[in-house]
Amino acid sequence: MANAREIKLRIRGVEGTKKITKAMKLIAASKLKKAREMHERTLPFCKHIQDVMIDIMQSTPEMKLIYFDKRENKPNRKKAYIVISSDSGLNGGYNTNVIKEATKIIDKENSVVFPIGNVVKNYMLKNGYNVVTENGSSSYSVTTITAADIAKHMVKLFKKGEIDELILVYTEMESVMSLVPHTIKLLPLEIRDFKVKEDKTVAVLEFEPTPEKVFERLTNQYVKGVLYGGMVESFVSEHFARMNAMDSATTNAEKVSKKLNLDYNRARQQAITQEISEIIGGAMNTN
Repeated sequence: MANAREIKLRIRGVEGTKKITKAMKLIAASKLKKAREMHERTLPFCKHIQDVMIDIMQSTPEMKLIYFDKRENKPNRKKAYIVISSDSGLNGGYNTNVIKEATKIIDKENSVVFPIGNVVKNYMLKNGYNVVTENGSSSYSVTTITAADIAKHMVKLFKKGEIDELILVYTEMESVMSLVPHTIKLLPLEIRDFKVKEDKTVAVLEFEPTPEKVFERLTNQYVKGVLYGGMVESFVSEHFARMNAMDSATTNAEKVSKKLNLDYNRARQQAITQEISEIIGGAMNTN
């Protein structure tokens, strides 16, 4: 058994770790609350943009819908993946699960990865994936500006034919017990998501400069909205996972600290008993 002094040093180390994990748990809880508020504000945006796009499609049926083109007959179709992780660890299996989901569906030959978050960026680079950080965000910044920049770049690449499909891989908190990786196809747009309700009145609308230009701008906004929603969902999931991980770490630190305190008291008592025995033995030898 270690002596009392060594055990005391270990207790101080564990107590220091416990303070750090407890503080990180409180920070994660605070960020989680903020993230949930952000998420609630994003939901109406995409729905409104979607409704306006449906109105344009309904009022101008002759418009060419290039953003719905699946390009199924194009040889060597190129897929682009936006994969969202965190910038750091200490969040349980959050990063591992989303990377595992991404690597299941990404073909290294005809795919390009736009990472959001340093963990996924470093993993993809290390394992030989075609990674692009230009016009992306290798550092995790959950802002509408970041989402808008990425969305604008992706829509431009799709329009030019440099990518033929855009897929978002992110994590969603389905319940307090379940963080699940999800995939969403952002481009081409799915016609089923923009179906006009039969009972909806057809409005007479005019668009400036053209319906195509307005629809392109709205496509940028729609992709931005869905992407931002995925970023916020991932942000919520990350901080929920970190809060749980730090809670478990704090609980474990408390258990270790309790055991070390028992060991310290036992070692101290043993040292005192040994000292008394030596004093008594010395006195008896003197007599």
